[in-house]
Amino acid sequence: MLRLIWTLSVHTRNFLRRYMPTNRLLDVIRTRRGLKWGVSAMLLAIPYLLAAAIFRDLIEGGGPGG
Repeated sequence: MLRLIWTLSVHTRNFLRRYMPTNRLLDVIRTRRGLKWGVSAMLLAIPYLLAAAIFRDLIEGGGPGG
């Protein structure tokens, strides 16, 4: 049973590492060549956080009626 769980977790991890776009992006950023993109990726996160805060305020305030 332990071997089955171990094998399943290894295959799941391999699938997620190979096909999930965020994992692929992190792999690129974490290489020595990708270090130059780290600051750009952090700066790109700022508008996303701002938009999330605005939408949260809209939702908490009742938002447009529907």
